[in-house]
Formats: sequence, C-alpha cells, structure tokens
Amino acid sequence: MKEHFIEKIKMQGPISISEYMTDNNIAPIQGYYNLDNTIGKSGDFITSPEISQVFGELIGLYHTNYWHLCKNPKKPLFIELGGGNGTMMKDALRAISKVDKHLRNIITPIFIETSKNLKQKQKANIPEALIYEDLHKIPNHFIQLTANEFFDALPIKQFIKINDKWHERLIDIDPNNNEKLRFIASKKPTKYIKFFPNISNKIKIFEFCSSAINLIIDISNKIKLFGGIAIIIDYGLNTDDHYGSLQAVKKHKYINPLDEPGFIDLSARVNFDTLKKTALQNDMNVYGPIKQNKFLKNLGIDIRFKQLIKNNPNIKKEINSSYDKLMSENEMGGLFKVMIITKKFSPAPDEFPNA
Repeated sequence: MKEHFIEKIKMQGPISISEYMTDNNIAPIQGYYNLDNTIGKSGDFITSPEISQVFGELIGLYHTNYWHLCKNPKKPLFIELGGGNGTMMKDALRAISKVDKHLRNIITPIFIETSKNLKQKQKANIPEALIYEDLHKIPNHFIQLTANEFFDALPIKQFIKINDKWHERLIDIDPNNNEKLRFIASKKPTKYIKFFPNISNKIKIFEFCSSAINLIIDISNKIKLFGGIAIIIDYGLNTDDHYGSLQAVKKHKYINPLDEPGFIDLSARVNFDTLKKTALQNDMNVYGPIKQNKFLKNLGIDIRFKQLIKNNPNIKKEINSSYDKLMSENEMGGLFKVMIITKKFSPAPDEFPNA
C-alpha cells in the first residue's frame, strides 16, 4: 500500500486524508479490512462485542423492546453496518430468540459490508444473513439498525489553520526520503471552510466527514419511509480535540498514521453534534448522545454481569475486566457515545426520555 500511495502521489500530486483513509481501509485487495485477524485480542483492536457477549445481547433485547413499542411491524430487518466478525449480530440474535421466538423467526439479519474477508466470517457466524455493500439495496421494510464503531472508520478531510487561514491538510512524499510519507498543507487556503462558519478559535485542525452526513441522510430516509430505529455507538469527538483525532492502531498500540498503510486501522473520532444536526434537519427524532456506560447501565448490564459471574465463578476476574473495559469512564464507557434516530411521531425508545 505504501508503494501504491507513493506512485499515486508521483502521478497526481499530494492526496487528501480522505483518499488515504479510503484506500487504506477498503482497497479491494490490499486494504486493511481484507487482512485476516484484524479484530479481537489477537488482532490490532478490539470492539465491545468481542470484549463480552453481554454487549450484543443487550443490543438485541433493546431492538426487541422497540419492535414491540412499534406494534410488531411485519418483516423487520436487523441491520448492522460493518459488523466485523459477526459477533454482535450472533449474540443479539441469540438473545432475541430467548425472549421472542416469533420475532427471531421473522427477522432478517443483514450486514452492510465491503470486505471480502469479513463477509466470509459474518456468513460463517450467521449463515442466513444477507450481505449488501450498499444500504440502498436492502429490502423496503421496518429497520432495526446498529452501527457500532462504524462511523469512526469513514474517511475525513482535515483543515489546518495557518496565519488565520484554513488550508486542507494533505499527504505528500517526504523530499528527504522518497520511501516515506508526510503531512503537508495545501498551498492555497481552502474554499470549503466557508461552509463551516462556527469553528471555535481554539481549533487548530478541523475535521469534516461528508460520508457520515450522507449516511445519516440515507438512514433517515429509510426510516422515514418504512419505520424503525438506528443506534449509533462510537468514539465521540471531544471538545478539547483541538488538533484533530486521526489515529492509527496496530497490535493495540497507537502508531504514526503514515508509517504502515494497509497494515493499520485508521479512524477518527465521530462528531456527534454534526450527526445529530443532520438528522434533525432531515426531520427526524434524535435521542442522545449519551455515554456508553450510562446507556448500558440503563439496559441492565450490571444484572447480566452478576449472572455471568454466578454461573462462571472460576473466571470472575476476566468477567470483571470485561465489565471495566465496557463501562469505565477512562475506557469505552466514557469515550464512546450512543445516539438513537427514529422518525417523527414514532414511540420514544426506552432510556431516552427527551428527543
């Protein structure tokens, strides 16, 4: 992948960070998500479903409850954006089958996935699942959608403030080392910034993700037409992220985002304010965002973990460690946010009293 980027830059000049992220993550052959064993303890990063089965179970029960609140719509679709190895979907469907066999029998599991490698793993975990590469291609029915650590992998653009003017941050070849990439600023100030009039003076590197906005619009339009709910769970952009949030992870450690393209998980924290504003402008109800630990506590995670420890006292330490990872303020519990989207005049989801 590094050779690919160097050749591309030689031919067309410096490239945007969004182009770099897209190629790194989902290039058909050499893209990161086509590698084996990227997700999990033995991979590069770990997601909530891989930490504990409880996460997926609670998501499944939450969707079941909302389906009942909506008076049991016919032919519901259980959709996961991305989906990783299929772990969350498997745990969620197992929980649904225990509390509502009828729903489990009529629900259609669907993954939205582009990685050939992950498609195979998802199909192995849920053989009856349908897999699409595009949300537009799914059937037209009631939607129960979850996006867990999906939006953070969408490609962003960055703009850097130099002498009170905004320039797009680009990627070029290091003139001192033709085998190395480096960040540069565009020679001329960008014209894009006029579309973002309220950037705080504290922000030195501003991030924008058009893919996230377009996806929220697509999800909102589907729910408007056919009903449903979307749960978005992800790293939230902090108010003190003044220098951007682009990051690269390999073997559970942060590394330079330009060092090993094709072998790193590239992501950026999600601007939930932008997602919420987009959904509201599309005439949707929006609940949250709230912290993941508050959301899971409201769903009864403490009770479920006590049951796990009671049934598996010999691995109590490992279970408690998983709980801390999901709930600690310094871990996913505080760093992750949860936001829910529904259509106007539909039932309010539990644990979110105000739209």
